[in-house]
Amino acid sequence: MNLRLALCGVLLAVTSAHAADLLTTSESVNLLKRMGVAARSLNYSGVYLYQHADSMETFRLVHSFDAAGEQERRESLDGVQREFVRTNDQIVCYVPDARPFTLDRRAANKFFPGVVPDQMADVMTNYAFKRLAGERVAGYECQSVLLEPRDQLRHPHKLCIEPNSGLLLKSTMYSPNNKRGEPIEQFAFTQIDIGGPIDKRQLKSVLAAKALPMEPPSRGTPAQASTQQAGIQAEFASANLPSGFRLVKETHSQLPGKSLPVLHYLFSDGLATVSVFIEPASNGPVSLPLAQGTVNFFSRQVDGWRITALGEVPLRTVQLFTQAFSPR
Repeated sequence: MNLRLALCGVLLAVTSAHAADLLTTSESVNLLKRMGVAARSLNYSGVYLYQHADSMETFRLVHSFDAAGEQERRESLDGVQREFVRTNDQIVCYVPDARPFTLDRRAANKFFPGVVPDQMADVMTNYAFKRLAGERVAGYECQSVLLEPRDQLRHPHKLCIEPNSGLLLKSTMYSPNNKRGEPIEQFAFTQIDIGGPIDKRQLKSVLAAKALPMEPPSRGTPAQASTQQAGIQAEFASANLPSGFRLVKETHSQLPGKSLPVLHYLFSDGLATVSVFIEPASNGPVSLPLAQGTVNFFSRQVDGWRITALGEVPLRTVQLFTQAFSPR
């Protein structure tokens, strides 16, 4: 499709949201729940596009659900060859001639077309749901809904849902400051079959035999780790965090290339997440504010520490997160 025509279509869709019906809280919650159940409990297979910035990738996805739970395999059809094989909450990523690695439950819940908000109430607090005109995706007539942020600290999202199954067929994220309605990230099925049996052979990894053996989990010295963790925890406090975000996870991680563990806070507004990393400034150079794809970064130094925030939120939001943390 001509790019200019596509952007015009998006602009019209977003503009029409001003006159669209506002969903009630009950309707919005039910919509999210139905999408989550459909993504987990249906059999489906197809091909989807993932577009962000100037990049576009294509993936083939096969998803099955039975008494044993979920099984899924998605493979990249262009670019670097990758394969994600899922068994319930565990996802293993395979790349030829490299060690496989696993993704945690949170990542599993966020893989398209899965939409499982961290906290349903937080989504309702931070976004208004507006019903838009329907559109056609991969041969299906879809119900379109705009998730409009109630402030400038997060991005608008447009979701296109197949009404009979509740399955998400297209997800688009926009910049809050882009009045032309250009997407900054988009997932969209170009072909999909919903329902019917899935051949189990389609769910088996084809790259596992080409990958290196999985590396056993590293174990640090407990006493050293405890001392380092306690030192970081004792030095920092937070105040005036961006509104609508809740702390959902706090960990210490030994990241590649770092001599000391890094303190990691994970925040969520129910839909978008922001990570804040705190480490000694001597662990590496100071990063300048930049964006990579749909993820914005910001880093600052204070009293010998480096505070870095990143997430799929506007740059202003990650700046506010770094400013919220300071030494006691």
